[in-house]
Amino acid sequence: MKVTKNKKMLIKGAGKFMAKIPNCDDLVTIGTLNNMRLDIQLDMQDIEAGDSSVALDTLLRKKTIDITAEAAKFDLNLVRLVLGSKLREGVSGSAYSMVTETFVVPSASPYQAELTQVSIASPAPKSFEGAVGGTDLSTDVTISGQNVVFDMALAGKTVVIVYAVALTGITPDPDGFVWVLEEKHNVKQNGSEFTTDLVYGASLNTDPQISVRTLQGNVLLKKTVNPNPTEDQYVISAGTLKFNSAMKDVDIYVNYKRNEVVDILDITTKDMPLTVHVVHDGQFEQKDGTIQGYQTELYQCRVKSNFTLDAQRQQASTHSVTLTVIDPERFDGKLGSIKRYEAGSAQSVDC
Repeated sequence: MKVTKNKKMLIKGAGKFMAKIPNCDDLVTIGTLNNMRLDIQLDMQDIEAGDSSVALDTLLRKKTIDITAEAAKFDLNLVRLVLGSKLREGVSGSAYSMVTETFVVPSASPYQAELTQVSIASPAPKSFEGAVGGTDLSTDVTISGQNVVFDMALAGKTVVIVYAVALTGITPDPDGFVWVLEEKHNVKQNGSEFTTDLVYGASLNTDPQISVRTLQGNVLLKKTVNPNPTEDQYVISAGTLKFNSAMKDVDIYVNYKRNEVVDILDITTKDMPLTVHVVHDGQFEQKDGTIQGYQTELYQCRVKSNFTLDAQRQQASTHSVTLTVIDPERFDGKLGSIKRYEAGSAQSVDC
């Protein structure tokens, strides 16, 4: 008797999905599918003749095969599949990264410590008491390379040091930045000045495009190089904003660009959707304890519908893409295949 794997099965899940560029590495793999749908549509036209009300035959005008994958996790390669543009990975806006370390100053001489990495001179390292944003101790802490020397007055205190480390093999890229939106601050008096420190002040982009507004009146403050700003002005220096005395205790919010290591998918006018090889695989446990599976493989597909990145309030976002089969022009006329198989039995339960 011929052994067959084509037994009826229950599908209890969405399975896994992969799209790859033909003869190349996989482009995107979705192991957290919310939904997967395969649609096969036939456009049939009746052939009629004579006086009969029944068609003589039918003509198959079109065969359309669509596959839709809906993912729970966002993958930038899913957007690349739609746009077809290149994905640039590890793009940095600066040739350094910022490192934060905490030290407890020795209670007796020598008042020294050692950084885990080598600090570079620019941007200059900063030191704070207790936590980042605490009392500025930069004048009481001397840093050279990995060596740290504390003023004896700091004995026993906790000091946080923020310093820059050079990144090797990375050339700063003008696209290596992200926007910081609505970063809120309260202007405080610092000696004779009225200032606030930006959270990412140590990694400002070369073109930070800073905008400052008051929180209550939504008044836009103007940037100036005058060291004594007026009531509607501010001065920026090494990540610190300086204001007029009239701004004391005023709440503000700031938008600006900061350097970051990012993966970039450029949106251009010339790129076309990618042609990909698609595989969907589903393995499901059956009532008899066996693992039954089916696998759909489509040799050439392209995006058919819109891709929507739908971010909603208090809602987990899902992302779906629909691909349609195109003719791979194989000698055997195949567009793909659907395979049934038995993966084995599920683990037995000990009683």
